[in-house]
Amino acid sequence: MAEMRIVVVLWLAMAAGCATQPGAAGLAMPSDDETEAAYLLAGYLMGRGWTVRLAEPAEIEASRDSESLRLMLLLDAQGLDRILLSRRWPAAEEAGDEDLAAFASELNHSLNVGLFSPLDDSLGFEASLVFLDVLEPQLLDAFLAFTAEVRQAVLQVQGERRLLAPVEGEMTSR
Repeated sequence: MAEMRIVVVLWLAMAAGCATQPGAAGLAMPSDDETEAAYLLAGYLMGRGWTVRLAEPAEIEASRDSESLRLMLLLDAQGLDRILLSRRWPAAEEAGDEDLAAFASELNHSLNVGLFSPLDDSLGFEASLVFLDVLEPQLLDAFLAFTAEVRQAVLQVQGERRLLAPVEGEMTSR
């Protein structure tokens, strides 16, 4: 009879384990194969609703709704790995090169969130996510959401000036 109880208890424990939601598995990055890691990351992003394209062996272009970004994987077999994220926002027609350069400098001084730089007819933003061997999905999702919110901070600094063009779905006060 004691053996029957042990079997029942083990069966109930296994059933309870199957009924609970497992934590999201991390994305184990290959130690030195950035191309393989890019495929792994692209697959994860597609599963989260992003449209992805491998731009270069270790670079991914991704878009979803009105968002678009570029991710470059930098893996180090002996240390920290990172993902370099780049976003671009189009400049307003009336914004000149000097205006964008001054605005990028202003943003770099007032916002401590990444690097802003003037690009051809746009404002560029770069930030990096550092991790060790395994990229946790929650961390990546939070990082992508955080960098999407940077646009709102940029628009607050812009104020009433017309330096950036509105993007699709964005409310303007002008």
